[in-house]
Amino acid sequence: MTISAALKTKLLGAIDNGTLVFLCGAGLSMPSPSFLPSAARVAEICYDKWVANEVLDAGLKYDVDKLAGHFHARNDFESIFIPLVPWNDLSGVPNKGHAAIADLLVSKGAHAALSANFDTMIERWAEQHKVAMQGALTGQEATAFAADYGPLLKIHGCMQRGRRATLWTTAQLAEPAIKARVQSCSQWMNLHLPGRHLVVVGFWTDWGYLNEVLENAFTITNALSVTVIDPMPSAGLKAKAAQLWDKLTTMSTAFEHIQESGDDILEELRIAYSRSWARKFYALGQPLATARGIAHVPSPDDLTCDALYDLRRDVEGIPYTRASIQKAPPADAAEAALAHIELGNDGAVQAGAWLTHGGRTVRIVNGAGRGLSDVKEAHKEPPNLAQPDIVLCAGAIDLGVPARLIATGKGASIVSPAPGGGAKWLTRADARTELGL
Repeated sequence: MTISAALKTKLLGAIDNGTLVFLCGAGLSMPSPSFLPSAARVAEICYDKWVANEVLDAGLKYDVDKLAGHFHARNDFESIFIPLVPWNDLSGVPNKGHAAIADLLVSKGAHAALSANFDTMIERWAEQHKVAMQGALTGQEATAFAADYGPLLKIHGCMQRGRRATLWTTAQLAEPAIKARVQSCSQWMNLHLPGRHLVVVGFWTDWGYLNEVLENAFTITNALSVTVIDPMPSAGLKAKAAQLWDKLTTMSTAFEHIQESGDDILEELRIAYSRSWARKFYALGQPLATARGIAHVPSPDDLTCDALYDLRRDVEGIPYTRASIQKAPPADAAEAALAHIELGNDGAVQAGAWLTHGGRTVRIVNGAGRGLSDVKEAHKEPPNLAQPDIVLCAGAIDLGVPARLIATGKGASIVSPAPGGGAKWLTRADARTELGL
């Protein structure tokens, strides 16, 4: 099953209007290659580590709320239970669901994401793309972080930002600090969810008390739509958290349950977002192409998720080591769009984010009025990345002087790689001559 055309249109509209909000649960972090354990498995690991020291009720073995509550009740929660938690197993490699949410937050395609996970998979994907994202632990932090990216509000806590203060058991909800934090998060939710499209991903888990936290947090009834993505049948979700199910199904008259894995559907949404972004980019060059009598219109429909993301970064004029941060292509990318149209009109074929023309690969980067050597200097990428034959730097100006007076290396040497790699960097005018356009 894929996203219906109607739902895809609705969610793309939510991205454009800044009304998309995610609610993420443990189900987001379980698919490959993350493979993070379920709450039941975490409880089992903690139980097995400690049972040699103390006779434990067998009913605690797969119930993390009750197991953590056992230690909390006798005031050794922090000293005994927290060290038992398999923190290394809660680390890993972000999956395509994490990538989709992180991309949408960084580029502000999503207004916010609310997470019941204390893993840092979303933040890690952002960090890998040079964005120092932090999970917000209070409503005040979410408001402050929104200046840089769509905030990630972590209801459960964060393993990197005070793991001893993470929420594991219902008993903690009475603690003043935890209670204040949960109330702050609840207030933020009820302020920011009205008039938004809520997408719930893999939330129904063994963290039952978190379902209760959200049941109490959601007091709104005027969300624009609610979409639940979870492979479990609706009846099973309702049985697992009846009150939360009732809350979500009554928050909006537009409710839908997609019975699929969240990471697959989220990547599909990310691809739809990137294709829409690419179409807007190509449209910037259409008036210039029409003035030159060119009718060719490029299509992003056959591009993969990774190729689309590389295209977005090229249009923003940034290297592949960084994140795309703009929800729509910049207006100064019209000349780059025209370059794509001209090459396609002359028989070039798509090769990922690049084009192949006359047997040579061409990468089109938006120079946006900068000096050619400055753009090349800024494109320091790992030497193991494939290199095109030509980098067409649209909108750049060849000033005839290097960006630095001291050389930074020759070729694609691992020891001292040249900025921009070993490709031939050309302005659009010079590239047209080189390619015989």
